[in-house]
Amino acid sequence: MTKQRATTSISLLIVALLATWGGWSRRWISDDGLIVLRTVRNLLAGNGPVFNAGERVETNTSTLWQYLIAAVGAVSNARLESIAIYGGLALAVIGCVWATWGGVRLWAGAGREGLRHRGAAADNAPAVRSRALVENGTLVAPFGILIYLALPTARDFMTSGLEWGLAVFWLGGLWWALVTWSQGRAVYFLAFWAGLSWLIRPELALHGGIIGLVMLWCAHSWRERAGILAAAIPVPLAYEIFRMGYYGLLVPHTAVAKSAAGSEWRSGISYVADFVRPYYLWIPVILVIAVLLLSVLREKRTWLVSVLMLLCGGLHLLYVIRVGGDFMHGRMLLLPIFVLLLPVAVVPLNKLTGAVVLAGLLWAGITAARDYQPHVPDKAVDLRIVDERFFWSGATHTRAADNPSANSPGPMHAEDFLNFVGLNDFPETLAQARENNDAQIAQILVREDPLEFSWITFPRDGGQQMPSLTFINLGMVGMNAPLDVRVLDSVGLSNPLAARQPRIEGARIGHDKLLPLEWQAADTDAAIDQLPPWINQEATAQARKALHSPEFEEFFKSYREPMSVKRFLANLKFALGPGRTLEFSKDPWAYPGGDAQIVWPTKPNLDQ
Repeated sequence: MTKQRATTSISLLIVALLATWGGWSRRWISDDGLIVLRTVRNLLAGNGPVFNAGERVETNTSTLWQYLIAAVGAVSNARLESIAIYGGLALAVIGCVWATWGGVRLWAGAGREGLRHRGAAADNAPAVRSRALVENGTLVAPFGILIYLALPTARDFMTSGLEWGLAVFWLGGLWWALVTWSQGRAVYFLAFWAGLSWLIRPELALHGGIIGLVMLWCAHSWRERAGILAAAIPVPLAYEIFRMGYYGLLVPHTAVAKSAAGSEWRSGISYVADFVRPYYLWIPVILVIAVLLLSVLREKRTWLVSVLMLLCGGLHLLYVIRVGGDFMHGRMLLLPIFVLLLPVAVVPLNKLTGAVVLAGLLWAGITAARDYQPHVPDKAVDLRIVDERFFWSGATHTRAADNPSANSPGPMHAEDFLNFVGLNDFPETLAQARENNDAQIAQILVREDPLEFSWITFPRDGGQQMPSLTFINLGMVGMNAPLDVRVLDSVGLSNPLAARQPRIEGARIGHDKLLPLEWQAADTDAAIDQLPPWINQEATAQARKALHSPEFEEFFKSYREPMSVKRFLANLKFALGPGRTLEFSKDPWAYPGGDAQIVWPTKPNLDQ
C-alpha cells in the first residue's frame, strides 16, 4: 500500500473510531428527543403523524427523522429510545466519515478549473477515483472533522434522540456529492440530495437552495437543468402539499411556536458567546483561517466549492444569531460549524499546514480531555441557556453527584425521567385521572425548600375531550402517558392555541410564548366551579365562551375536524392565508363568544 493510500485509509479509520467512541460515551435521550418518539408511537398505533390523537399538529421539526424511526420501529421489537439513540449515532458516524471522504476527493486533483466549466469539461476529464490521490502524491490528514468531534456538545448531539445525527449524515453526503459533482459526476444525486434539505430541518433549505441554484447556473444544457429540477423538487414538494392539507401550515408547527421569523440579534450574540468561551473557540477559528489561506483558497480546483460551503455555513450561522440562538448550549451552532469546517475536513500536508494541523490536534485533545463541567443555575429563572445533557443527567440522577463525569451515559429511557423532581407521583395521579375520567391533571408546587412537586386532578363537567395535561417538558410526560391522554404545553409546541399567543419580549428563546392558566383550563372539559383558587373561574368561563367564537372556528377546524377531501382543500387555503400570521389575544373578553364546534369525538388507538 502506498503512503498516500495509507494516509487516506488511516484518516477515515481515525474519524470513524473517534466519532463512534465520542458519541457512544455520551449517549443519552433528551426530553425533546422523547417528543419525537411520542409522535412515532401515534404513527405506529394508527393515529397518524401527530402528537395527540385527534389533533393534527406537527410537533417535530425534522420530517424524515420521525419517519425513519417509525420505519425501523415497524419492523423490529427494539425500544424507540434505542432506535433513536443508536440510529442517530450511526448516521452521525457515517456523516463524519462521508465528509472526510469528500475532503479526500477534494484533494484528489483530477477535477476542473472551476464550477462554471464543470459541464463543458465533463466529457474530457477522467473519472475521479481514489487512485488520483496517489497520482498527484498528496498526503492528507483529518483536521476540521477532528475539531468538530472535540466539542463536547457535538458528541452530545450525535445521540439525544433528535435529528442532529441525521443532519450531520446529510451534510456529510452533501459535501461529498458537491465535490464529486464539481469533478463531473453525481449531478442528479446531488440535486436529489439537496432537495431533501427541507425535510431534514427547514433551515437546511438554505444549503439545498443555494447549491441547487448554483447547479442550475452551471448546467451544460437546458436538458440537464430540467433533470436537476426533476430530481430535486418532487419529494419536498409532495410533502409540502401534504403538510399544508393535513396540518394546515406552510412550516412545521415548531416554527410557529418559536416565531422563527423574528429577530433577536442580541440574544443570538450572547448565545454564540456562551459557546465560544468555555472551549476557547477563537483558537480553532484562527487555525481554520490559516489552513484556508495556506491551501484551500489557493487552489483553483478547491476554492470554488469551498467558498460555496463557507457561504452556506456563514448564512446559516447568521440565521441562528438572528433568531436568538436556542435554550440548549451550543445545539443550534453545531450544524453551521460543521458546514464551515467541511472545506478543511482533511488538509494536504506540508511544512506549514502540518504545523497548523498539529496545533489543531493539540487544542482538540485538550478540549476533549478537559471534561468541561457547565454551570447549572439553581433557579429556573436563570435557565436561559443550559447544557441540556448535563442538566438532565443530574436531574434524573443518571449522573451520580460524586461522579459528575460528562463522559458517561445520561438518561436512556422515558422512565428515567420519572426520577425528575417535577414528575413526583405523576404516574399514580395520571392513572387515577384515567380511572375517574377526570378532565385535567396539573402540577403543583408543594414546597420550595426542599423542592417538591405533586400532581392533582380536575373533575369533568361533561364534554368529550380526552383527559388533558399541560407541562412544559412534553417529551417526558408524553412518553410516560398513554395515547388516550392529551398532552399539551404552555409554550405552543403541541398546543396550537399557545403557539398563536403574542411573543414575550426578553423571554427564554424557544419558550417565549405563554398560554395563561385560564385558557388552558377553558380548552378542556374541566368543571369550572371546581377549579383551584389560583385559576380565575370568571376568566376561565369567558375564555371557554371565546373559544367558540367565529374567530377561532376555522383555526380549530384546521387541525381538529376529521380529515376529508373537503378539509384537505380548506386547509390548503388556510395555510396560505390566515395560517401564516394568525395571533390571538390573551384577553378572553376580546371575543364575543358563539356556538362554533371546536371539538370532535376521538377514539385513539392505544399502543402497548
